[in-house]
Amino acid sequence: MAQHEFSSGEALARNLADDVTAALERRLDAHGAASLVVSGGRTPAAFLRELGSREIDWSNVFVTLADERCVAADDSASNLRFVREAFAGAPASVATLVAVDATAADAVSRWSEALGKMPRPFAAVILGLGNDGHFASLFPDMPGLAKALDLSNTTSVVAGVAPVDPKARLSLTLPALLDTDLLVLHITGDSKLATLQRAACDGSALEMPVRALLAQLRVPLEIYYAP
Repeated sequence: MAQHEFSSGEALARNLADDVTAALERRLDAHGAASLVVSGGRTPAAFLRELGSREIDWSNVFVTLADERCVAADDSASNLRFVREAFAGAPASVATLVAVDATAADAVSRWSEALGKMPRPFAAVILGLGNDGHFASLFPDMPGLAKALDLSNTTSVVAGVAPVDPKARLSLTLPALLDTDLLVLHITGDSKLATLQRAACDGSALEMPVRALLAQLRVPLEIYYAP
C-alpha cells in the first residue's frame, strides 16, 4: 500500500489522470482494448473531467461504475448520468459507457453479464471512501456484506443498502474490484483522512468495510490524498 499526497484537489486530479491514462494505454497497446471502473459523487468530478480530456483511443475503452443508485439514468442522483456529463464534449465521450437500468428487477444479473463482456482485468479501478468506512456501495452491516467482501466469492455484483436515500444500490463486490492492474482509493479532506486512519486500526470489516480493502494482498492499493 502506498500513499500519494498532493497540495490540492486539482493537483491530485491531474496526477491521478496521468496514472490512469498510462494504465489504459498499457492495456490498449497490449490488447487493443481496455476497461475502467470509476465512482460517482462529488470527489471524483475534477479527476473525471481531467481524465476525459486526455487524447487516447477512447473508442476501445469500456467504462463501468463501482456502484450505482437504483434510480433512472436521467435522475440527478445517478452515477451513470454523472460520468456521462463529466465526459460530455471531451475525447472520452466516445468510450463505451456500460449502461444498465438500475431500476430493473434483474439489474444485478444484467450488470454481471455486462461485466463478463468487458476486457479484463480492468486497467484501473478508482474508489471513493465514505465517512462511515464504506466504499463502492458496500455499507457497514448491510445484508450480504460478508459475502460481498469474501475474496473467494465469485459473484461480481450485489444489491446494496445505503443508510441514506436513495437506499437501494448496486455494487461491485470486493473480488470483482480487485481484478485490476491499478487499484486506487481517492480521498480528499481531513474527515476522510481521519476515517482512513480509524480503519487502519484493528476492527471488523463489517463495521468499516474499507478495512477489507486495506487488508487484502491481491492487488497493491494506491491511496491518492489531498487536503
